[in-house]
Amino acid sequence: MIGRLAVAWVLVVAGVARADAPRPMFAPTSEPPDPAVAEAGDANLESTANRTGLVFSGSVGGGMILGLGIGDSAGRGGAISLRLGHVATPHTVIAFGLDVTFALHKPNNEGVTTNSDTNLLAGAQYYVNPSLWLRFAGGVGVYQGRRVLVEASPMQRVDDLTLIGPAALAGIGLDIARFKWAVLGIEAATFAMINSQGVLLASHLNLGMAFD
Repeated sequence: MIGRLAVAWVLVVAGVARADAPRPMFAPTSEPPDPAVAEAGDANLESTANRTGLVFSGSVGGGMILGLGIGDSAGRGGAISLRLGHVATPHTVIAFGLDVTFALHKPNNEGVTTNSDTNLLAGAQYYVNPSLWLRFAGGVGVYQGRRVLVEASPMQRVDDLTLIGPAALAGIGLDIARFKWAVLGIEAATFAMINSQGVLLASHLNLGMAFD
């Protein structure tokens, strides 16, 4: 009888000790962190993706110019694009760019000259996914036509023409392959410049490299 009472007493004391033992403030969990929460926490920090810091890109390819209300402005030729930017968020690069489109022009069958559309723009490059991106920018454009038909009252004449006006760009690109800090890709863009003679449109399809 005494032995049974002793055993019961030991069990009661052990239960009280377990009830009074401090419990952990946070229960352990094996669930992974929420990606949305992690991204929101890094919203004001520099991107941890492959693109970091300064980004320089350059591309070359084929281009086309078309003028609405601007005589002798249509033509095809080459194009070059140079951009310098900085990573702003994991999906966005803020960049300044110089884009030039050249069009071959043959006035009155007297030899070939070159017209050009030059755009100095500032804008953003937004990555829809790790490879596909969209580009939007605005700035100023300069069109230089050599020996083009200039409409002047009361007569028309063939002369050099320079037009300046506000310009905007919309483009799309695809990163094809990455080699450490260099990325090979293709891009296409269309420019629109408003000037005193009308609207000048230029487009290009380029192959280029970006260094980040």
